Amino acid sequence: MDRLTSNRRFYVLLYVLGFLVLLPYASRGYSWPEMWSVIKEVVVYNAFIYRLVDIAWLSALIHVLALALIAAVAIWGERAARAFDAFAFILYLMIAVGQGIGFSERYGLVVLTGNVALGLLVAFAWGWECFIVRNRFRREYFAPARLWLVPLAAWAYWSPPEPFKLDPYYLLVGYFGVSFCFTTPVVLALMSLYYPDVNVPVMRLTAFLGLIYGLYNVVPPLIYLALGTYIEEAIWRGTILHLPLLITSTYALALTIKASRRERA
Repeated sequence: MDRLTSNRRFYVLLYVLGFLVLLPYASRGYSWPEMWSVIKEVVVYNAFIYRLVDIAWLSALIHVLALALIAAVAIWGERAARAFDAFAFILYLMIAVGQGIGFSERYGLVVLTGNVALGLLVAFAWGWECFIVRNRFRREYFAPARLWLVPLAAWAYWSPPEPFKLDPYYLLVGYFGVSFCFTTPVVLALMSLYYPDVNVPVMRLTAFLGLIYGLYNVVPPLIYLALGTYIEEAIWRGTILHLPLLITSTYALALTIKASRRERA
């Protein structure tokens, strides 16, 4: 895993397979120009896992468990690492399947094949971490200079979906834990705070997928805006809510790239 996740060709292969080869499946079919609409139908509105948000107590449980585990890591460090790893593995496994499959009235059953495949790869990487436990979170590695990541993680954890309405309801019952894009900044922020006392291959793999999703969500609304088209929902859900994902993923990757260059030197 260390050698594989240090190889740039590996990430090129992942991108080609996940976004150019493994195309979405829709039971009612779709034309090539409709592909982005098919993806949007699932990722934005109709993923099966989003139904958990409607089950308030279950969504609240995921949110509270996350906060409890982060607190446990901050207090007990290595003794809480295995519990955090197991929680992350379960979340990423649920997200890989549940956010990549949905039902649309227009397209029928939709499977975002590439998203599911890449999501499962990240989930299995976390499963590997559960066995070898390289995330140790020892206090002596904690980096206060990286605490600027915490507000980004907090914003991703909240992620109120209605444009410019900061509804506190979503602090407890929302899309953290059911969306890769809103879960990953929290995970990467914690790992970055304790880097390098973490599982670097898992951090790289998670951050790579986060970077791709971040770019795909943040950049297009800004291009439309630059061309004179302002779409409120796109700016909010795409750019503003996904900035934490883009920033934390970029930073986490940069940390590991710098370290690998120093090792080679």
